[in-house]
Amino acid sequence: MKRIAFVCLGNICRSPMAEQITHRLLEEAGRAEEVSVESFGTAGYHVGEPADPGTDAALARGGWPGRGHRARRLGRADLTGLDLILCADEQNLKDVISLAGGPDPDRIRLLRSYDPTAPEGAAVPDPWGRDGAGFDECLEIVERACRGLVASLGPVTSPDR
Repeated sequence: MKRIAFVCLGNICRSPMAEQITHRLLEEAGRAEEVSVESFGTAGYHVGEPADPGTDAALARGGWPGRGHRARRLGRADLTGLDLILCADEQNLKDVISLAGGPDPDRIRLLRSYDPTAPEGAAVPDPWGRDGAGFDECLEIVERACRGLVASLGPVTSPDR
């Protein structure tokens, strides 16, 4: 099984959005048994807390179901076995690269590298502390990137599909 992790600062806004959207897209594509998704933060501010209420509200407005998220902080041991680590912004990318002991562009990259509308190096803006419109804007960006990610995985590889 391929393992994908999404990373933002506190694991209560951007990365849980990406995790939930990608999980649903994988289910719809018949890929949920081939690819697992999870999310982390680079800081421990919110460990154990649910997603920000703005995140849950934006997901609901967008038609994406929630999955009972609890924030986690990324540690060195979490990197083991992850095939792809997608970061919300440049600072998270730098933090993950540092934790991993160096760059690995095939495995550690920006989430928006899968957004067909994004310029190189584009970040997912942090909606924390913003109003519903800020969370909705973030959701649209994350959704585009997640759709691009799932499309990049190619056709289903299970022999029974």
